[in-house]
Amino acid sequence: MKKSTITTLLLLILSAFQFVSAQRWQQVGNAGDWENTIDVVAMNGSLYSIEKDGTLFQTDKQGNYRQLGAKGEFNNVDILVAMDGEIWTVEDGSLYRTNPNTVSWKQVGPTGEWKNTEAMVSMGGKLYSIETNGTLYETSKSGAWQQIGARGEFGDATMLEAMGGYLWTVENGTLYRTSMRTLRWEQVGKKGDWENTVAMVGDNGILWSVEADGTLFKTDTNGNYEQVGERGLLKEVSMIVALDGYLYVVENGTLYRTRG
Repeated sequence: MKKSTITTLLLLILSAFQFVSAQRWQQVGNAGDWENTIDVVAMNGSLYSIEKDGTLFQTDKQGNYRQLGAKGEFNNVDILVAMDGEIWTVEDGSLYRTNPNTVSWKQVGPTGEWKNTEAMVSMGGKLYSIETNGTLYETSKSGAWQQIGARGEFGDATMLEAMGGYLWTVENGTLYRTSMRTLRWEQVGKKGDWENTVAMVGDNGILWSVEADGTLFKTDTNGNYEQVGERGLLKEVSMIVALDGYLYVVENGTLYRTRG
């Protein structure tokens, strides 16, 4: 009798734990809404995403979405970034800025000046980009740019994120941060900690990252990390983005979120 009672109690505890774990993730919107999405960014309480056919959408936190502009208007976008209320894109090697409220756009800087850009993020009203040769550039809203650091200094960077006045990069499996105020870099955490990382996004002092096996981690600014959820939980995830303390992921064409 005692053994049966203990077994029942353990099962109840396990069921409760699984229920709480399941509640960590919430589906946003309808299943399959995001099956054609190829890129997504977050800004001012909304998600902005581009479909395979080049159509731009705005989605609120409840999953309600609306099309912005004409169908296929963004079909040449290679890079998508959100900054200070505007959508910034690199299209056919040129930089553009779009006001999502009016869906009016204009070119920034000379045509083709961004043709070698491999990655781009925004921070403090400026764009930071890495070229295919590993050189870092800082660009103002007017399109004026300057090289940051030595030519090719970021040649080993495979991921780029901006948070808290720093650029965060993963290079040869190790996490680094570079201060844009002092232009000095430092290693964060242990060497090789990030060798299996395939995606990274920063928000509110936390770096969220997904490993090749689908395991989710969150890391603080000192490099201390912890696993979130069960191992391999996000193995079907294709995109991650952070917004107002939540991590959003697209898995099998459906949008989900969890609080940090």
